[in-house]
Amino acid sequence: MSKLKLLSLFSGIGAFEKALSRLKVNYEIVGFSEIDKWAITSYCAIHNVDKNLNLGDVSKINVEDIPNCDLITYGFPCTDISVAGKQKGIIHGKTRSGLLYDALRIINTKKPKYAIAENVKNLVGKRFKDDFNNLLKELSDMG
Repeated sequence: MSKLKLLSLFSGIGAFEKALSRLKVNYEIVGFSEIDKWAITSYCAIHNVDKNLNLGDVSKINVEDIPNCDLITYGFPCTDISVAGKQKGIIHGKTRSGLLYDALRIINTKKPKYAIAENVKNLVGKRFKDDFNNLLKELSDMG
């Protein structure tokens, strides 16, 4: 069986990757995107990958630099959605949670077989219901 080619956005230390490993999914990390230097160091150590696979800031990634992939995972910033945050919403170019649109740009261009998102419970709450429905529509429109 061939390896599932994984692109990880907003990687942190790689929780999605750890889940795939625990599920015994045969996968290969083709790239990851993280800006925190300590998270990058931890990610590379935990998943035994070279720092050169880090594509850096998701908002500055040139899609042409991304290898083809089967799966994109992304846990975009929750700071503007969480009940513990300022709840400014998902606004492209204005809030950290608006970085979601960079993930969507990459998904739309790379057309992976699968994309898995993770975020806080409040994303599907009353206040952000329209944002969540817009996300679902955009993903649906992408196919």
